[in-house]
Amino acid sequence: MKTVKPTPATLLVVSGLPASGKTTLGTALARRLGWPLVSKDEYKEILHDHLPALTRAQAGPLSFEIMYHVAGTVLAAGISAVLETHFYLGVSEPKIRALTEASGASVLQVYCSAPLPELQRRHDARVALGEHPHIHQTYSMTALPPRACTEPLALDGPLLRLDTTDETAQVQAWEWLQLQLGT
Repeated sequence: MKTVKPTPATLLVVSGLPASGKTTLGTALARRLGWPLVSKDEYKEILHDHLPALTRAQAGPLSFEIMYHVAGTVLAAGISAVLETHFYLGVSEPKIRALTEASGASVLQVYCSAPLPELQRRHDARVALGEHPHIHQTYSMTALPPRACTEPLALDGPLLRLDTTDETAQVQAWEWLQLQLGT
């Protein structure tokens, strides 16, 4: 039986602060590309649903590890993917580099941003909905952790900075991606 070597995949990293539009954009791009969306918040929600005694301090790191594991499995199979979450500067880059080096995948990054008052407004609206209490909890955008993704991740690959308050943000991202992917 002949072994088929998968072609190198592409990892599209969608980064930015909480409420910057990462999930909305990542979901739309994944759907349009036909790529799986690997998102930390989905795993965090599953962990809390099945292990109610799990603390936030436990669920956060566990959901990151699950996210990286799933992304690595997908990339190793030669399948491109969208990786989306609120990454941490100086912490997330080595994990992403390890994924791309192990699989031979190339990396692209879309950095989502919006003015802090808009991010706070969006976040407060999510908290008020109460739909994902383990993910959307009250906090001030002015008190973000020191390694919060206030800038794009330092990755070796093309970067698109995107202001998600611009109504054409998804179109801009799609056009940029087509250019990067040569489609």
